[in-house]
Amino acid sequence: MQVGWMRFIFGAAVSVAYMFARREPLALAKHEVRPVLIIGLLFSVQLVIMNVGQDLTSAGHGVALNSTLPIWTATLARFFIPSDRLTLWKAVALFVSYAGILVVVFGDTGVDQEGVTIIGDALSLIAAGLLGFRMIILSNFAQNVSEAKLMLGQLTIGTILLLVGSYIFESPEYTTDGRFWLALSYQGFVIAGFGFLANAWLVKRYLPSSITFFYFVQPVAGVILAWLILGEDPGRGLIVGVALLCAGALAYSWDSFAVARRASKRGA
Repeated sequence: MQVGWMRFIFGAAVSVAYMFARREPLALAKHEVRPVLIIGLLFSVQLVIMNVGQDLTSAGHGVALNSTLPIWTATLARFFIPSDRLTLWKAVALFVSYAGILVVVFGDTGVDQEGVTIIGDALSLIAAGLLGFRMIILSNFAQNVSEAKLMLGQLTIGTILLLVGSYIFESPEYTTDGRFWLALSYQGFVIAGFGFLANAWLVKRYLPSSITFFYFVQPVAGVILAWLILGEDPGRGLIVGVALLCAGALAYSWDSFAVARRASKRGA
């Protein structure tokens, strides 16, 4: 929780800078208050559930279950965004890609890992579902509210709740270690700042299911970067997993292109 609220302050600074660059007012209009509160509270609840779930299960299970985000988004989007339809090819692409994630995560270690609990797995799955739902309503809210205001409100509410929670449930410690502040700066400015804002900008302009599909790259990239930077063995399942991921991405992109082309012809 402590690291969370600290990095959110850095992330909020990026949103404020973006708003100043675009000359957007920081004050919320009356119609903007409700969307900001909903996004902020949903973000905070989802984050707490995800962290608790990860603490009660293994890293492999946490990664695999959190990677179900694109499946949740594509499934739920059809109920909230009529134009974001889940076609048969998209469904096949989602499950082929997710199979690739499972191969990458469990290719060498197997499903049974030390530290795994049913509660931890269930909470991780719920967190992924809540994140998918948040992406969808963020896309809807962003049509009438600045994405920067939504992100700033999200990070502000998250900072307050995690700050209070940290002092209630944790024993916060502070350090001058340069490596810690470098890591926190990356998590804050790059991820909570640029990453969150760029994601909000994308879901405002494109279908949420199309954007979140590429979240499948995250665990694969993590395994590859851990291999290149930390020297960790990527395991024999990496090549097979990446091949499945690429096959799913091609199928998904081809279907999206075909749908867009048919819509363009009807419009013409």
